[in-house]
Amino acid sequence: MSRAESQSPFDPFSIADEEEPGALISGASQSTHTSKTKNTTTTKESKSKAGSTAAKPLPPRINVKVALHEEISSTAVVDKDADGGVSMSQLSIEGSVTAQIESSNAKENSPFHLQITGPMASLANIRCKDYCSLYGEDPGKVQCRVNIPKSEKVGCEVLNYTMSVRTQNMPILVQAKSTVKDNKCRIIVQIRSNLSNEGDLSNFTIIVAIPTTLLAETVKITRGEGGMWDATKSIITWKIGTLPHGESCLVSAEADVRMSPAVKNVIHDNPFTSNIIESKIHCPVMIRCSSTMEHISDMTLSVVGPSGKMAQNTSSSYQLLHRVGGKTAS
Repeated sequence: MSRAESQSPFDPFSIADEEEPGALISGASQSTHTSKTKNTTTTKESKSKAGSTAAKPLPPRINVKVALHEEISSTAVVDKDADGGVSMSQLSIEGSVTAQIESSNAKENSPFHLQITGPMASLANIRCKDYCSLYGEDPGKVQCRVNIPKSEKVGCEVLNYTMSVRTQNMPILVQAKSTVKDNKCRIIVQIRSNLSNEGDLSNFTIIVAIPTTLLAETVKITRGEGGMWDATKSIITWKIGTLPHGESCLVSAEADVRMSPAVKNVIHDNPFTSNIIESKIHCPVMIRCSSTMEHISDMTLSVVGPSGKMAQNTSSSYQLLHRVGGKTAS
């Protein structure tokens, strides 16, 4: 081997002489350690964010059941102020509102706001019961705050109201008339369930009072199944049961006119008036019925929670006693 070859610049150990042994290996190790540290930091941040999300409790699931029931006594009247005389009904209403709250919170119930709207709401005399209080002064809206404790497991009455109003919007249309021919009076009553009703009418009963101007011993039911004559009370009762939505029923009876001295005098004084006896005979008619699908007043209930509307289940019902004079159609 020559001297030039022994001093060749391509000495395989010259690189190791210029750099510290293990530098390349150490660098690779450091890079790997840094990468692992970054991944660990990212994982901790993700877990921290996930932990903060899981720690925030979800709002409780709340469902409020509200039931409105009305007891109505009404009388057919004629509004003389209207052109031609409009047939209307004078209503006396006693209503109540019950509420039940279902919450996923096992410890307490959330309070809620109950709003009552409708033209008749301003006419109602509202009395709050336990767990309810009025607030606000909005003429078109009645607002109540309701806070039912967890101990109340069933629906409880939160308020009741009374009102006296006139309306044409009745669930039934009644026509009652008495006609006299050959000294025999025929009484006809026809009732139709309005098409605007949401369902059938139940517990439907028609009662006709027989006046003393007719002979009780001659009373005869001429139409209507199930009609019963009560001589003690001087009434005829037809228990119809159910009147389907939009349908009508007709009942009738007849009796002889009592030709008392007073009646004979009326005929004598009015010989040319053919219906003079009819004008003196009044057979009042009463109709009882109920519904589990609606109420008669125009008030509307809505429930609002602290952060907006809550799940709401509303039901309505009523019982009606309607009176008609029986003199003319109404």
